[in-house]
Amino acid sequence: MAEKEFYNRKNELKFLQEKYANLSPSNMLVLYGRRRVGKTELVKQFLKNIKNKFYFYVEVTQKSEILNYLSKAVEEQLGDKTVFKDFYEFLNYIGEKADKESFVLVIDEFQRFLDIAPEYISSLQNAWDSKLKNKKMFVLLLGSSIGMIQKIMNSKAGALYGRAQKIKISPFKYSDFRLMFEELSEEEKVSVYSVFGGTPDYLDKFKKSKGDIHDRIFDLVLKKGSILFEEPKNLLEYENVRIHAKYNAILGATSSGKETMKEIQDVTHIPSQTMPAYLNRLDELLDLVGRKDPVLGKERLGRYQTKDNFFKFWYKFILPNQTSLNLGNTKLVSDIIKENLNGYVGRVFEDVAKELLILYNTKEIKGLKLNFENIGSWWDRNGNELDILAYNLKEKSFLLGEVKWTNKQLDADVVNELYRKSKLINYGGNYKFLFISKNGFTQNAIRRMEELKAVYLDLKDVEELFDKA
Repeated sequence: MAEKEFYNRKNELKFLQEKYANLSPSNMLVLYGRRRVGKTELVKQFLKNIKNKFYFYVEVTQKSEILNYLSKAVEEQLGDKTVFKDFYEFLNYIGEKADKESFVLVIDEFQRFLDIAPEYISSLQNAWDSKLKNKKMFVLLLGSSIGMIQKIMNSKAGALYGRAQKIKISPFKYSDFRLMFEELSEEEKVSVYSVFGGTPDYLDKFKKSKGDIHDRIFDLVLKKGSILFEEPKNLLEYENVRIHAKYNAILGATSSGKETMKEIQDVTHIPSQTMPAYLNRLDELLDLVGRKDPVLGKERLGRYQTKDNFFKFWYKFILPNQTSLNLGNTKLVSDIIKENLNGYVGRVFEDVAKELLILYNTKEIKGLKLNFENIGSWWDRNGNELDILAYNLKEKSFLLGEVKWTNKQLDADVVNELYRKSKLINYGGNYKFLFISKNGFTQNAIRRMEELKAVYLDLKDVEELFDKA
């Protein structure tokens, strides 16, 4: 396992360490998530202080080769020369290692057995039920194909159903992401996060590149043959997603702002009878598209949005311009990105603002005590929208927020518009207002906000609050 710089994942690492420390006597755990989210690096950190351990990476190969690779890995890591006749014999050998001391077995890309040698999964089930679960054994199974892992784990027909706990490893949130890029200004951090998201592998590649954000987008994404040029397509292929065109069409629609079911259907021409199945697969199996309903609004107004920032960026700017990129006209596409990046980042900045409020829930921001039970956005069928709506119905308290990522200062008209929209929320109670602006506020806006006893934050305030949190 080659060394990579390891960032954060403190909670996940602590979780693994506690599971290992409290074996009673055994535990089987499945760590799963999309490719590149850092599962292997997390486990490497966990294994650093473990004496008795064995790690095996399942290659895409013939079944006949798996046992040879296992034998070689055993000799390299445990010092024993042995030839295994079958996978069950290997598991018996590993089980003997746990007779006296706790032992950790890690199988990386475990889901590949489903294609290569499905009987190996049954062998693990049998070995676990008959022997391993009674030993001081910690079995860690890592999987990058969410769909295949769910097939192994969720179905009652699946060999490991009910035998292992599942833990999903997700991309970094913004507060975690910031720790990787302390050298950047807050404006640069938000922009980088908006483009490359929270996938550690993408961020590691960004960190090793040079130049401003547009130089790095050019080198990592725009150039034909660049390392992330076809990453989203590769992920769909990795997950064995068939009918790529339909998934590409849906992701393209949601990434460009077509978010209602009707809008997506109008753009993709996918029949209404089959659309839910595609959306469910993009959500549950790929973790790429999610449905959001307006907070305190009507569920039938729900919207579908691309969840991962890099995929959102790629499907908004790269997929529609692939002809130009394949012809080498990267400058044309780069200019389109430069012209539209600010508007694109603005949507992500709303999510960053919500994350900040969640971090400070039950605490104070500039004298504003937060104590909400839910937070999100609100909209109605007449085009009225609130970037932020947080509430506590028991206390009858509501927080309405406007978030702006523009090169202009926020002016009083924005304040007045938010106040107007507050009258559209059909709940009585105490209403408070929050304004967050990348470039601050005009004097007129400040006067109006102070009349409303509103809290207002510029980017410097946001930076300081995240640092303190």
